[in-house]
Amino acid sequence: MSDRSTTPETNRHNQKSRLADHILPSSATMIGVCMTVISVSQLIPKHSISKHVDELLAFDSLLFLASAMLSYFSIRHPDGAEKLEQSADIIFLVAIALMVIIGFVVSFELMID
Repeated sequence: MSDRSTTPETNRHNQKSRLADHILPSSATMIGVCMTVISVSQLIPKHSISKHVDELLAFDSLLFLASAMLSYFSIRHPDGAEKLEQSADIIFLVAIALMVIIGFVVSFELMID
């Protein structure tokens, strides 16, 4: 027998695929990717659009940080895990979409030069 007391809600959530277990390491990795691209973006010539790429990437890394924190809290606190996990998922998807848009901007700027 387990010495942990689990409610049916918590038990049902633990039986499901834990999305937070995948969001946490992915978000941490994407924070590193954002920081690396910020460093590399300093090497490309600055045009009208790409002047703000490093600021957008810094904001994107904050979104990934928020996603990582929410997924960590959902793992540590199973009572409100579903809501935290869903929030982490939404923020992660927004951050990924922003990163794709930034990637297109950087690619377009490099093709122009």
